[in-house]
Amino acid sequence: MFRNHEYQEGSWMKTLILYATKYGSSEKVAHRLAPKLPGDVQTVSIMKETPPSLTSYETVILGGSIYMGAIQKQLSNYVNEHLEELLEKRVGLYICAGEQDPEVRSKELVDSFPKSLYEHAIVKEIVGHEYHFDKMNLVEKLMLRMKGIKKSCSALSDESIDHTAHMMAETRR
Repeated sequence: MFRNHEYQEGSWMKTLILYATKYGSSEKVAHRLAPKLPGDVQTVSIMKETPPSLTSYETVILGGSIYMGAIQKQLSNYVNEHLEELLEKRVGLYICAGEQDPEVRSKELVDSFPKSLYEHAIVKEIVGHEYHFDKMNLVEKLMLRMKGIKKSCSALSDESIDHTAHMMAETRR
């Protein structure tokens, strides 16, 4: 398992950021995170592209957004199908979650991934959220209005994105 593998400082590493997104927030995080990571980094939308084989990647970062209390099925299915292989990699996890209650957000993060992968991950981060009223249907807008949210906003956390990059880079040494 990778935990017993020592990485030499300056060694060349390949990282895959595999994400799922409904309105683009998880994609935005992936593209903000990628240049902050060392080595060769590839970003792939699991909803638009077939993910590459994990064989050539030392590190895999998985990200998605919470919609109606759950992460996208495409990401969840992929993780379940590739769990054993992912457990052999350096793994980071992030979610975009707009739930106002911090305990609910934390539970959403834990519940988004299998327990073994969650415990294996180097970093697990809630990176904020965005609301895109221009992309939502009427029911989605009404649900947000009932929570007091009346317009589009971006509350992605550069601090959380930086923390994710830092933790992933630091564990390489």
